[in-house]
Amino acid sequence: MPVGTPAKPIIRNSRAMQRVFDLCRRVASTRSTVLITGETGTGKEIVARYIHRHSPRRDKPMLVFNCHGVPETLLESELFGHERGAFTGAIQARSGLFERSHRSTLLLDEVGDIPLSAQAKLLRILQERQFTRLGGTATHESDVRVIATTQHEPRAMVGRGRFREDLFYRLNVFPIHMPTLRERREDIAPLAIHFLEAGARQNRCRQSGITDQALAVLISYHWPGNVRQLQSVILRALLMSAGEPITVERLDPEIVGGFVPPQEGETATSLTYAQRLLVARALYENSWSFAKAAGQLGVSVHVLRQLIAKLGIRRSD
Repeated sequence: MPVGTPAKPIIRNSRAMQRVFDLCRRVASTRSTVLITGETGTGKEIVARYIHRHSPRRDKPMLVFNCHGVPETLLESELFGHERGAFTGAIQARSGLFERSHRSTLLLDEVGDIPLSAQAKLLRILQERQFTRLGGTATHESDVRVIATTQHEPRAMVGRGRFREDLFYRLNVFPIHMPTLRERREDIAPLAIHFLEAGARQNRCRQSGITDQALAVLISYHWPGNVRQLQSVILRALLMSAGEPITVERLDPEIVGGFVPPQEGETATSLTYAQRLLVARALYENSWSFAKAAGQLGVSVHVLRQLIAKLGIRRSD
């Protein structure tokens, strides 16, 4: 599908996201193939759109194709086109995405899900910039800049025989890895406020902001669904709040689990409270396994024990 929606504002206060967009700026003006990896919901497609918008091909629409779960024959037809009679139901010839993306950008979303047999054809077009329609013999030229994304670990897929090694190296010319939301906690509060304002506009409802305590809860959560999950949580809380500020009580119970309120004389925006909440949540989410909680927090078990003692965290919290 063509990129026809307005560009979304990209929040990148964190060092992790600043590094990502430094890479984007370096590669945007080139013809290089880009492979964007990262967990689902981290914003891989948004980064791909950014690269296209800042490339010499920006005057033409970027096309997007989701490779996940597409039958092999249909996938080849979508990518390379087909001739009349190529398969049952092919009553007329049809151009594929590589033809329609000529001199533009094609985003192959979840490229790791392409069947092995179709990967050979994709490799050919990346190497030779030529392809043949399904059921045809004529060779077509195509000047397409490919950006591919995957939530899988490509090298591991190569090792398991699920992805061609030669195709991996063709795609991995310029790799960009998207950090998880828990690796860019500095971005959670501005993202939440952005989603709150955007949700109010789109749903034509009044919003009165979000409390510091609710923001502290959001910042301390581990976000397995990343940015996409945060957007859904904020939209639900907005609709539940009926024009009132979003409080901790309006957040999903899953998000609030392990929450500890500020102690007497402590504000929800203080560094000490942020540390206490983050550590308490990690312990709660890992059933008080020090090893797992320390791993989630990125510290040693020794440092975790010191934090627990310093912050006065008890299991009853």
